[in-house]
Amino acid sequence: MKLNWYLKRHHHDYYSLVEPFRKDGKNQHNKLYYFGRLTADELKIINYALDILKNCKIEKPKLEDILFKDHWRFLDVAFLNRIWEQWGISSIFNQSDDKKVQTSEIAKILTIYRCLDPGSYLSAVEWYNKTALDRILRINSEQINKSRIFRELDLIEDKKKDIENFLFKSLKERDADSLRFVFYDLTDSYFEGSNCELATPGRTKANGFQKKRVVLSLLVNANGYPFAWDILEDYTADVDTIKNLSTQWKSQFKFGDNEIILVFDRGMVSDENLKHLELNKYIYITALDKNQIPGIKNVNIERFEILNSENMIEQIKRMMFVKYDDKTYYQNLGIVDGRRYILIFNPEMYIDENNSREKLIIRAKAYLEEESKALSNAEKSRNESTTRNRIEKELKTMKADKFIEYDLEPLVINKEGREVNSFRIRPKETDATEEAIRKAKRTDGLWIIVTNNTGENKEGIKLTEEDLISAYRDKNQIEQAFRDVKSFIKIQPFNVWEPKHVRAHYTICVLSYLLNITVTNRLREANIDVKSSKKTYEILRDGIVGKMSLKSTGEESLNLMQLQLQQKKILELFQCEGIVEKNYLKSIGVSY
Repeated sequence: MKLNWYLKRHHHDYYSLVEPFRKDGKNQHNKLYYFGRLTADELKIINYALDILKNCKIEKPKLEDILFKDHWRFLDVAFLNRIWEQWGISSIFNQSDDKKVQTSEIAKILTIYRCLDPGSYLSAVEWYNKTALDRILRINSEQINKSRIFRELDLIEDKKKDIENFLFKSLKERDADSLRFVFYDLTDSYFEGSNCELATPGRTKANGFQKKRVVLSLLVNANGYPFAWDILEDYTADVDTIKNLSTQWKSQFKFGDNEIILVFDRGMVSDENLKHLELNKYIYITALDKNQIPGIKNVNIERFEILNSENMIEQIKRMMFVKYDDKTYYQNLGIVDGRRYILIFNPEMYIDENNSREKLIIRAKAYLEEESKALSNAEKSRNESTTRNRIEKELKTMKADKFIEYDLEPLVINKEGREVNSFRIRPKETDATEEAIRKAKRTDGLWIIVTNNTGENKEGIKLTEEDLISAYRDKNQIEQAFRDVKSFIKIQPFNVWEPKHVRAHYTICVLSYLLNITVTNRLREANIDVKSSKKTYEILRDGIVGKMSLKSTGEESLNLMQLQLQQKKILELFQCEGIVEKNYLKSIGVSY
């Protein structure tokens, strides 16, 4: 291959090294390198070198001469690094000249790790070595080790309140209206492995009884962005948490009187809690439990006995319910003792609850039938009281004890010449079971919103019924957040479960959710066929940096894989094009 490079003069003795070529019958050139201003001596030396090269025979490398020696993840980690920087979270942490790795960088690394490949903190070290973060952050991989991570977890947790305050301030500056409605909820999780002082025995919502259960709280704004969270010690019930936390939030975030509207689930409703929120000048929107509905003034629960799956819509309209959508019809029950009640009827819920109860009764009868068979084949005599208690306990566990009754008929079984005293179970319908079923049916499909936004006091604009329904439905923002951090249970970060480390781990979980919801929200606003953070990371994951070398010379280079169209669109949407610009890549030793 003959070399045809030459120096092209621009103006005022500025030069570039170029390679000529022809395109569409015209002479053109590629700029290979810009020298800038050259002295006469420099110009003479470069031209002399070019003359020598032109007379050399240069072998063009063949494809089989190129070796692909190693690779590292680049695009996904660089992308999340920029999202972190856009939030400015690192500014919260103190910077120390005496530290080789700053606390902010460890927090960032663990957060990115959790977004992309949640696993133990021991695995985080190995994961870091498979990424290009050492070049991006300029932190040698030898500096990222188990000991440093565990030390820094303490410092990360020390900054938890500062992180919360920073996020609250940032959200208020970005969009103050997004903090008008604030959503609060609890979830639970559990540990597998060693002891943890924060964990206590208890029943979890999704995984039954666990010896090491923890209860997590979270507060998010209307767009799902988190700004307060905690692991609750000495937890007894959902309903007991809101008083202390609401007092803490008002002090920490300096909420003004009636400044925010707190939306929370029915599981935390008690008269005591609502009074506490009212005294502390919170506006709230929540719902009542089923068993509370019949006692609310103006509900007139008996009128719903006439409903069935065929006539329910017609009858609801006759009762003057207003249609919100196909799943929601509402009726304003008015204001009672300073609280406003909105009765909701959901046709789908009505059918589901009807069907569920019928299936429950069928299961209960099947259980009694199986139990009766077992009793009729008893090898030993049975005690009536013990037998009845066992059956009652099982029916109560099934939540069918009010809907079915039975008689225990004495049964004498002849077993090889000896008598065994046992029983036969006879299910029966009674006035009590029929009334229990009738009573349960009255509330099928019904739920009630309760709020102290009545328009009677100085609590701002009175919300419409539609506003209240919409706000309560929007609490799925926090449910999504909990789904995002729920894999908490899969993590076994360390062998000693120190409380401070566990709290720091939850903070990392929340920060990773912050990055995820940032990505998700921006995708929703954009005209792009990618709609989730998970899919975004999958697309970017293919953007690797590879180490290439030539067999003949041993020359090596780091090269970024050519970007796909979807990858380019994502980077453009999030204003992250800079991570693939040549100057930036060159600064970290990568070619593109």
